[in-house]
Amino acid sequence: PFLLAAGERRSYTANTIYRDPAWRRADFAGALRICAEDANRIGLENGGLAQVRTAQASATAVVEITARMLPGHVSLPNGGGLDNSADDGCRVGVAVNELTDAAYRDAFAGTPWHKVVPAAIEAMP
Repeated sequence: PFLLAAGERRSYTANTIYRDPAWRRADFAGALRICAEDANRIGLENGGLAQVRTAQASATAVVEITARMLPGHVSLPNGGGLDNSADDGCRVGVAVNELTDAAYRDAFAGTPWHKVVPAAIEAMP
């Protein structure tokens, strides 16, 4: 299993009110970031596709192999997975809230623990 940081802030991510995908000049697909060691171990390629599974749901994500991630850790950006009416309903990225479990949350505030979501990652053909 991996620890998924669901909702990483990146240069071109924003709250879900930003629905025009053209606004994102980098990381257009909202890639799943993973280190080279883990990517090699499970057969992922830079720009390829990965299946991300949590206890709540699964999603398909484009892969970005990067030295920014430590072994055992992966991340997806916030603000993805929206149906964009300006682009014929094109869905770009992963809706990370769908991957999180509301039962796995802070006992006082009730906020789901988005930064430590247990996840399985598999290469897709």
